[in-house]
Amino acid sequence: MKEYICKHYGSLDKCAEELNVGRSTVYRWVQSNPRGILLHAPEILRDKDTTSLELVSEVVHREGQLTKAEDA
Repeated sequence: MKEYICKHYGSLDKCAEELNVGRSTVYRWVQSNPRGILLHAPEILRDKDTTSLELVSEVVHREGQLTKAEDA
């Protein structure tokens, strides 16, 4: 998720600025709640070179990583 955000925004802080959310919100998407980014899907898909499939796939992938970390 972090790599996806940095690829499209340059940094987590720049993502927060462009989506008009707090830094802690973006960090929460990366650390514990990747689905939160989907609330901003319309803006992301409109403004960035990405597809809905790529965005949703990234969220699902990150959720899988978080689940594995919890089970370990």
